Amino acid sequence: MNLPELSSLLSEKKFDVVENAVKDALLDAEINGDLISAAFRGLARASGQKGRLQGLATLADATLRGPGTSPEAARLRWVLLKEAVRAGATPSSTDGFHKLFEEAIRGAYPDSPSLTTLLGRFRFREAKEPVDGLARVERAEKWLPFEVGRCFFMAGRGAGKVIEMNFALDAVRVDFEKSAGVSIPIGVAAKSLSPLPEGHFLNEKLTARESLSALVLSNPSEGLRRLLDSFGRPLPLADVKEAVSGLVPEERWTSWWTAARKSPHVVLHGAGKNATVEWTHTTQAADAAILAKFEKAHSAEARLDFFRKNARRDPALAERMAARLADDARALRSTNGPLAYEIAVAVERTEGVALGFAPEDLVPEAPLPMLARIEDRLSRERFIEGLLASRPADGPRLVAEWFFREEDARTLDLIDKRLAEVDPSTREATLEKLLKSPRSGPKAFLWFGLRAAQDESFRARLTPTVLSRLLDAASWEDLGGGRAKLRELFDRTGIAAAWLVKQATLEDAQQFLQALDRHNDLEPHRRAALFSAAEMRFPDLRKGGEENFFVTEEALEGKKKELERLVEVDIPENTKGLALARAEGDLSENFEYQARKQRQQDLGVRVARLQEELRKARVLDPATVDVTEVRPGTRVTLRLLGGTRAVTLLGPWDSRPELDVYSYLADASKGLLGRKVGDRVSFLGDEGLIESIEVWQKA
Repeated sequence: MNLPELSSLLSEKKFDVVENAVKDALLDAEINGDLISAAFRGLARASGQKGRLQGLATLADATLRGPGTSPEAARLRWVLLKEAVRAGATPSSTDGFHKLFEEAIRGAYPDSPSLTTLLGRFRFREAKEPVDGLARVERAEKWLPFEVGRCFFMAGRGAGKVIEMNFALDAVRVDFEKSAGVSIPIGVAAKSLSPLPEGHFLNEKLTARESLSALVLSNPSEGLRRLLDSFGRPLPLADVKEAVSGLVPEERWTSWWTAARKSPHVVLHGAGKNATVEWTHTTQAADAAILAKFEKAHSAEARLDFFRKNARRDPALAERMAARLADDARALRSTNGPLAYEIAVAVERTEGVALGFAPEDLVPEAPLPMLARIEDRLSRERFIEGLLASRPADGPRLVAEWFFREEDARTLDLIDKRLAEVDPSTREATLEKLLKSPRSGPKAFLWFGLRAAQDESFRARLTPTVLSRLLDAASWEDLGGGRAKLRELFDRTGIAAAWLVKQATLEDAQQFLQALDRHNDLEPHRRAALFSAAEMRFPDLRKGGEENFFVTEEALEGKKKELERLVEVDIPENTKGLALARAEGDLSENFEYQARKQRQQDLGVRVARLQEELRKARVLDPATVDVTEVRPGTRVTLRLLGGTRAVTLLGPWDSRPELDVYSYLADASKGLLGRKVGDRVSFLGDEGLIESIEVWQKA
């Protein structure tokens, strides 16, 4: 008997037949629990069948109990018992319903450590009637899945472990990976928390993190297999990344994923944020899945994408895909030259596939409009190489023209390198045009700035004007994320500070600082670093006629704390004392009042002076100290008549003569500033030579 037949019998009120069918099902070697449960529910709804249901419930309870009962039978026993009791047909038992219920639910949950506690918690033994007893047992039952230590998954929160069953709040508390101690009402928990079985990837992540992390990092493909097998279905790439977070450091994600996806068992569906990852347990199945998706692709572009991602998996698979793409290329020659070119570049080296033409055969006399439509970087680079090789007369000019339209830094590197090789004068003219008219190639100008941070030959092209234009470019909307990279060039360790310290003349520095004044959108800490670098190279340089001076970061922080103490502690305390002294009357004879008043004036003067000094202070940065000559921030070793002496020149706030640390503004230091290794000098009455100049070391 099946479920539709059972439903028909119940609707026709053929209850005798239903009863006999249940009895037969209970005697079968493989008990059909779904059929028996449906029969019980049907008899419970039918009028006048309480006695029949009770008899069947008694028979079922006797059949499904005892030693050797399978876990499935034990669970069915408990389900049927509940159905019968709800209908008022409690099975006959000489031991009473309490023992019957306890025995049945313990059989259904044989490994539960908290069942006894829960039954006591809800006072099951105090129930007088079976229906009341069942209600109490079911209250306990809803807590059983959420025993402390068990792991669950919740959409939106991820994996978590139960840490508390709070009966007072009728809620469980769960520690999720990114949020601890989340309280979830028990009714919500039953609907939203999915149990994570032992061995599940996310369960092990919570219970055996170190060993799982070691496996995932040492064998990325095996880690990915474990993850996908746990879910039993393909996962979005974003979910894969989330699942391994905390096991794979963020900075290693890209390399880890690159290694994991190399497995021939991995099949990727889609691209980018929409990519889905599937694990197939045989490489044949993986190849078949890829080929099926390739053949179903709706366009030549989609087929080309599949080929690029999967051609290296298997030569036979690559050949089948390439053969189809070759047909696409031949069909597209006259209608879509750029796409035909990309396909030709992709498949030309595939064994067993004959295109019948070379990619270069597709290049028209006026090539740049076609180049502009080629999206793939490697294909563009092949196109550029082809122009230089096949058209020596005008190829360099065409490539130089394209330089200003190219947006990929790697391709810009290639263009620059190849022009330097085949036509240095065109390369030089191209860079000169770029630096004079950055807006003619915004991405190329960004590329230049970033290359200058890495390449000495590019840094040699820096001038106040070029740096000012790089500052301008840091606000160009069309550079997107490149703007932040350009701003980094103006950090205290960036190329602008290095240029000021090592390359700039005094006139250059003045011109650049004037330009810097016009760029108010540059962050204050970067502006301050650049002014400090300029003043370090040229100690006599003044901004707006102000007499700025250098300090170490430690000294600056000390002065800031002093100012803070004056403003927030000393002055308020003195103000209170002044008020109390004033309240004593006769101010002319009030010594306490007069003393407090004078101190208030002194404190005010000290605050004003500190504020002014802090405004003029420039932090010494070890990274920007030029040691070709003595200047603030250097440690000078002197060979004197009395032996060697190491002298450090820092700011006035850092002066410690007893430790041979002197202010660079002190008279004793003036004979050293600007001098170089080997120069004869006089220091505090001693004559000698400068033996070495180093950057001072922070304490």
